[in-house]
Amino acid sequence: MLRQALRIRGSWRSSFVPRHVRSFGSTSPAPKDHDDDKGNNRWTNQQEFLTKDLMNKSLLGVGQVIFLNNPQSGMILLGALAYGNPFLASMATFGSIVSTSTAHFAGLDRDKLQAGLYGYNGCLVGCASAVFVDQAFLATTVGALLCPFVGVALDKGVRTTPQWTLAFNCVTLSMLLRTKPLQVAGSDGDTSVVETVSVSVMNLLSGPLKGISQIFVVESSLSGLAILGGIALYSPLLAAHAIMGSTVGTLTGAVLSAPSPELAMGLWGFNSALTSMAIGVFFVPSRESTVLSVGGAVATAVLFGAMKTVMGDALGAPALTLPFCATATGCYWLSGNVPGLMLAKDPHSPEKNKL
Repeated sequence: MLRQALRIRGSWRSSFVPRHVRSFGSTSPAPKDHDDDKGNNRWTNQQEFLTKDLMNKSLLGVGQVIFLNNPQSGMILLGALAYGNPFLASMATFGSIVSTSTAHFAGLDRDKLQAGLYGYNGCLVGCASAVFVDQAFLATTVGALLCPFVGVALDKGVRTTPQWTLAFNCVTLSMLLRTKPLQVAGSDGDTSVVETVSVSVMNLLSGPLKGISQIFVVESSLSGLAILGGIALYSPLLAAHAIMGSTVGTLTGAVLSAPSPELAMGLWGFNSALTSMAIGVFFVPSRESTVLSVGGAVATAVLFGAMKTVMGDALGAPALTLPFCATATGCYWLSGNVPGLMLAKDPHSPEKNKL
């Protein structure tokens, strides 16, 4: 009985005494804590992301604004933006970094993160904030933080359709509709301005190049030329879509009697350029897709004219890239409904989308 009681007592002590106390004085090593290993691995992964991956993915985000899946292209674009507006280039970089970091630490879709698809909306928020918002740094920080989560929410609604730059539009317009940057002081809501500026022929001819730069809210024909060169290095055919779309949009604005200064500034070209580039990236090259690229550019410019009037005059805010989002979605839905229009299985560039 006594021996049995001692055995029970010993087993009771071994089951309640902490593990590290029981191993004290023993020659066998203490069991390794797997939680510590996981913590160390997690910290190592975060260090690797901050030191190696963050800038690469952020540059990818800059390139993805115009469908360029290449960090070197992102560097070229930032150089072009820095020439036209150094402060805007810094805000674009910062916005892409903030959105990319937010998506990483929030554990969002890893494949999209690898492709830079969480950075481009933040980049555009930085561009727009630098031009339209007084507190650009604060607006870029808050807006870029929100973009990844707005994008995730939009994914549920658009499903298989690309969401384009909708997250950027939602976040940025939520600020601009409050601040009304286009509203003329003392106009009591009327934002119409009598145009008395004379525009030279050369300025009008440079409008399509400025339309390329206006994708990033920069008015510079040289910046537009550099951006076009960066696109051509990635895909010559995609560069052709870009300049063609911007030119068609500018000409459409001229046909619609748009003010000459707007045409010269490239305001009628950038949405159309984005639509044409989207068709070049997502569709298999064909005669029908080329016609769609031209027609989409025209439709985008017409829609831009309508939205510019409504949003600018009535709401005091720019239309941003909403005309592109609406028209590109309509073009995307034509696939399978119009003979000859086929979506690419793995969208990349016109050269790689060929069957």
